[in-house]
Amino acid sequence: MTPDRSLPDPLPPLPDLDFVGVDAAALGLAGPRLSFMEAGPRDGPPVLLLHGIAANSTGWRFLLEALAATGRRAIAWNAPGYMLSDPFRDGAPAPDDHADALAALMDALGIARADIVGSSFGTLVGMCFAVRHATRVRRLALLGCSRGQRWKPPEERARMLAMRAAAAAAGGLAMARDRAEALVAPGTAPATLALVRRMLAATDGPALMQSARCSDGADTLDYAPAIAAPSLLLCGEQDSVNVPAVSRAVAAALPGARLVMLPGIGHLPELECPATTASLILDFLA
Repeated sequence: MTPDRSLPDPLPPLPDLDFVGVDAAALGLAGPRLSFMEAGPRDGPPVLLLHGIAANSTGWRFLLEALAATGRRAIAWNAPGYMLSDPFRDGAPAPDDHADALAALMDALGIARADIVGSSFGTLVGMCFAVRHATRVRRLALLGCSRGQRWKPPEERARMLAMRAAAAAAGGLAMARDRAEALVAPGTAPATLALVRRMLAATDGPALMQSARCSDGADTLDYAPAIAAPSLLLCGEQDSVNVPAVSRAVAAALPGARLVMLPGIGHLPELECPATTASLILDFLA
């Protein structure tokens, strides 16, 4: 397969940012507000889109449009601390905390069961959710799959946390300037890089560190063997963030999972090859 790396012209517009209220005390949040973007008919089959560390709902621009065009109700959440969602009170929330916040968002939106699509850190949240709230997951698609950091040597975990702390201290604009090219394959078009930079620029430093500490204590192989939902993994062959060996290990541990490798693609297939990514996910969800 040769992924289509082109972007549509004009770009599809983003939905408005929307909000719901949840039980902050029960979820360990500093406030009751969760934000999200939504596209498609309210009575369509629901699909939840979960972003990665330093990302947000804007990274799902193309998949929001593709899902809505096929009659699905697509909802891209902003995890606690991101894009005006209230943060966790705890500086090191667990994957279970994120999974329960996602369940609360579904409750607030009247969604009992949904397909889940996660990117990077969103795959960790999605896999935890698929175990902790198993009856609420229909299918699970994992892009740039994460294993978390707990399986790595202590010195590598410390290096990663220090890198995240430096990025958080520098702020979103510096991250957009310095980090965007590392997330995509070499030769990625300037228009795609511009979208990645815009997404990174919105990142809040404290929220970034909450996600980083959550990832540091987690390993998605804890969840994979217990996941019953049919699963699809998409991995860029040039992903230098969660290298292909990670997706292969997770796919081997997920019962009946399908792994698709994407040549010439880095860590963000949803932005680097949006048409190919949408086609593969829509076929899988069908």
